[in-house]
Amino acid sequence: MVKADLPLLENRVTFLTHRINARLQQVSHPVISPVGLDLYSSRILFALDQNGPMKVGQLVELMALPQSTLSHQLKRMEKNGLLTRTRSDLDNRSVEVSATDQGIQATRICTALSDAIAERLNAAFDPAEMKALIDGLNRVFEALGEMPTLADRCAELIAER
Repeated sequence: MVKADLPLLENRVTFLTHRINARLQQVSHPVISPVGLDLYSSRILFALDQNGPMKVGQLVELMALPQSTLSHQLKRMEKNGLLTRTRSDLDNRSVEVSATDQGIQATRICTALSDAIAERLNAAFDPAEMKALIDGLNRVFEALGEMPTLADRCAELIAER
């Protein structure tokens, strides 16, 4: 594919997902910041609400964040009284994360926000379109998981220029 065949920036999936995340930040901030949350912490609390206590590794996988990034986020959230981290008695390397009472209260706000966003999106798309969108986004996520292949392709493209 030659450069002229590639979509403009505003039509690239990577840029569109960036814009969507930026818009989510914009609409979420006024709702969750008064209770000391950011978008990542609200997503973590929502995940704990849906799944119950989780191991850090499970959260790393679900959130698709580096372990160190998630660990720093969890440390801040624990300091703010939103969750607890407990080492496993069976495996000292394993840490389980659970919401505190304060975290559960904050989760109510996260859930209301998530539900309001879902309602808005469901009103904008018919059910078949929503399913196709979700399936497509999951396929994008999976395709980007093949980073060694992408890294090799980037090296090829740089060498061609």
